[in-house]
Amino acid sequence: MKRLEKVFLALCAVAAVQAISVADAHATPARSLIQQLDTDKDGLISLKEAVRHTGLLRNFGLIDDNEDGKLSEAELAKSKLTPGNEKLTAGE
Repeated sequence: MKRLEKVFLALCAVAAVQAISVADAHATPARSLIQQLDTDKDGLISLKEAVRHTGLLRNFGLIDDNEDGKLSEAELAKSKLTPGNEKLTAGE
Protein backbone atom coordinates (compact mmCIF):
# COMPACT_ATOMS: atom_id res chain seq x y z
CA MET A 1 0.00 0.00 0.00
CA LYS A 2 2.82 2.43 0.81
CA ARG A 3 4.30 1.91 -2.64
CA LEU A 4 0.97 2.84 -4.23
CA GLU A 5 0.87 6.01 -2.15
CA LYS A 6 4.38 6.97 -3.28
CA VAL A 7 3.45 6.43 -6.93
CA PHE A 8 0.31 8.52 -6.48
CA LEU A 9 2.26 11.36 -4.83
CA ALA A 10 4.86 11.26 -7.59
CA LEU A 11 2.15 11.51 -10.25
CA CYS A 12 0.55 14.44 -8.42
CA ALA A 13 3.91 16.22 -8.28
CA VAL A 14 4.46 15.72 -12.01
CA ALA A 15 0.97 17.04 -12.77
CA ALA A 16 1.57 20.12 -10.60
CA VAL A 17 4.88 20.90 -12.31
CA GLN A 18 3.27 20.58 -15.74
CA ALA A 19 0.39 22.86 -14.76
CA ILE A 20 2.80 25.52 -13.54
CA SER A 21 4.91 25.36 -16.70
CA VAL A 22 1.82 25.62 -18.92
CA ALA A 23 0.62 28.65 -16.98
CA ASP A 24 4.03 30.31 -17.30
CA ALA A 25 4.13 29.62 -21.03
CA HIS A 26 0.80 31.40 -21.55
CA ALA A 27 1.65 34.44 -19.41
CA THR A 28 1.67 37.68 -21.35
CA PRO A 29 4.40 40.30 -20.88
CA ALA A 30 1.79 42.53 -19.22
CA ARG A 31 0.76 39.80 -16.76
CA SER A 32 4.40 38.97 -16.05
CA LEU A 33 5.23 42.60 -15.28
CA ILE A 34 2.23 42.92 -12.96
CA GLN A 35 3.22 39.73 -11.11
CA GLN A 36 6.83 40.82 -10.88
CA LEU A 37 6.42 44.47 -9.88
CA ASP A 38 3.04 44.83 -8.14
CA THR A 39 4.29 44.70 -4.56
CA ASP A 40 1.08 45.98 -2.96
CA LYS A 41 -1.03 43.46 -4.93
CA ASP A 42 -3.61 45.97 -6.15
CA GLY A 43 -3.37 44.74 -9.75
CA LEU A 44 -1.67 47.94 -10.91
CA ILE A 45 1.92 49.13 -11.25
CA SER A 46 2.53 52.50 -9.65
CA LEU A 47 5.45 54.75 -10.51
CA LYS A 48 7.06 53.74 -7.21
CA GLU A 49 6.80 50.05 -8.16
CA ALA A 50 8.03 50.68 -11.73
CA VAL A 51 11.33 52.06 -10.43
CA ARG A 52 12.57 48.45 -10.18
CA HIS A 53 12.30 48.02 -13.99
CA THR A 54 14.26 50.61 -15.99
CA GLY A 55 12.71 49.73 -19.36
CA LEU A 56 9.20 50.18 -18.01
CA LEU A 57 10.09 53.29 -16.04
CA ARG A 58 11.54 54.94 -19.15
CA ASN A 59 8.17 54.78 -20.96
CA PHE A 60 5.82 54.91 -17.96
CA GLY A 61 4.15 58.19 -18.93
CA LEU A 62 3.64 57.08 -22.53
CA ILE A 63 2.07 53.75 -21.52
CA ASP A 64 -0.22 55.34 -18.89
CA ASP A 65 -3.14 56.21 -21.22
CA ASN A 66 -5.55 57.52 -18.59
CA GLU A 67 -2.78 59.44 -16.78
CA ASP A 68 -3.74 58.14 -13.34
CA GLY A 69 -0.14 57.41 -12.34
CA LYS A 70 -0.68 53.64 -12.46
CA LEU A 71 -0.36 51.06 -15.20
CA SER A 72 -3.12 48.49 -15.58
CA GLU A 73 -2.71 45.17 -17.32
CA ALA A 74 -4.85 46.50 -20.19
CA GLU A 75 -2.60 49.55 -20.65
CA LEU A 76 0.49 47.36 -20.60
CA ALA A 77 -1.01 44.84 -23.02
CA LYS A 78 -1.97 47.35 -25.70
CA SER A 79 1.23 49.42 -25.70
CA LYS A 80 4.07 48.54 -28.03
CA LEU A 81 6.35 50.32 -25.54
CA THR A 82 5.76 47.65 -22.89
CA PRO A 83 9.00 45.69 -22.44
CA GLY A 84 8.66 42.21 -23.93
CA ASN A 85 5.43 42.98 -25.76
CA GLU A 86 5.94 41.58 -29.26
CA LYS A 87 2.20 41.32 -29.88
CA LEU A 88 2.13 44.71 -31.54
CA THR A 89 4.29 45.18 -34.61
CA ALA A 90 5.60 48.34 -36.23
CA GLY A 91 2.95 48.05 -38.95
CA GLU A 92 0.02 48.32 -36.52
